[in-house]
Amino acid sequence: MGLLNRKSSIKLYRKNHATTVATRSPISHCPLEKCPRIDTAQVAAKVESFKKWTIGTFKNSKQQLLEHMGKIDKTVDPEFEAQCEVLKDIHRRYGHVVAAAKNFSQVLSQMAEAEKKFSESFYQLSLKEEQIKAQCTTTSETMRGVGEQATSLDACLKYFISSMETVYNQTITDTLHTIYNTESARIEYDVDRNDISAAANPPQGQQPKTLPAGTAEKCEERKLKYEKLKNDAKIKMRLLEENRISVVATQLEKLQSALAAYYSGNAKLLEASVRELSILQSPQPSFIPTM
Repeated sequence: MGLLNRKSSIKLYRKNHATTVATRSPISHCPLEKCPRIDTAQVAAKVESFKKWTIGTFKNSKQQLLEHMGKIDKTVDPEFEAQCEVLKDIHRRYGHVVAAAKNFSQVLSQMAEAEKKFSESFYQLSLKEEQIKAQCTTTSETMRGVGEQATSLDACLKYFISSMETVYNQTITDTLHTIYNTESARIEYDVDRNDISAAANPPQGQQPKTLPAGTAEKCEERKLKYEKLKNDAKIKMRLLEENRISVVATQLEKLQSALAAYYSGNAKLLEASVRELSILQSPQPSFIPTM
């Protein structure tokens, strides 16, 4: 009798345990239809986009390499390319001016600080040396004036540097950005143009290749894009030259006046130069139209 009761208890325990496990099973709380699904169409679109980008990048790099080796022809506009090289060289030279002006300003600022400390040291000495107080005071005042003039010239330099940085980092750079975009568009156009030419004129003994549909239309679109960007770049270079010369000439005249006043010891003229430069607006890139 006791054996039967024990077996019945074991069966009941197993049944209850199985029910508990089934209840706690994560499957019952996470139905299959609620699990996240992968959007295969989106993945396929991304893969296709990456494939096109990879192929395009390879073709553009190959085009540039073959051009450099002289094994393939490219679209050439000698006048336009010469203008671009001149502007790139001017941009580099403005960078040198900005770097040199900053270095000069740093040295001048340090010198002005040293002159002021020199002046202060003579003033402190005059408080204790009664016999040479007049000489110490005169020297102190002279050095203080020289230090103030150095500070004024440094202020002029900072206005000049601000203007040159705007020309270097904004106005010329904006035009160069359009030039680089034009060069990229030219390479893309030449890739399609040379593909069409190679397909139509295969090596001797080979059959002409059939290109994908729409290749000619795409080539024409890239040609139009290249021509438009080139025209935009030409307009920007012309406007840039006209306005750059005017702006920089004005800044240079004011800087020359400040330098002449500083090295001649004309404190009043130097102060006037500082005021004039502070009034001048730094050249803005707004005279270059957005295209």
